[in-house]
Amino acid sequence: MEWVFKMAKLRVGIVFGGKSAEHEVSLQSAKNIVDAIDKTRFDVVLLGIDKAGQWHVNDAENYLQNADDPAHIALRPSAISLAQVAWQTSTPID
Repeated sequence: MEWVFKMAKLRVGIVFGGKSAEHEVSLQSAKNIVDAIDKTRFDVVLLGIDKAGQWHVNDAENYLQNADDPAHIALRPSAISLAQVAWQTSTPID
């Protein structure tokens, strides 16, 4: 009898973007990781931070604008926000 063990994929979160001057560099780095990672072994969760500091859950198939142009690469807007930014809301976060 032959035994076949199937391991579950390891979930990996990639956090990228942010408010720094290196925002675009971080987007390009995330793209390089997503392109290179073994998707048969890893379930990738993309956590993009826009230039305003808002965190988003991004779709791995459609998370960048101008992905092939490093000079114009940008984070595509996401409908799923992960956290609220305190200074961007009219109601206090307690």
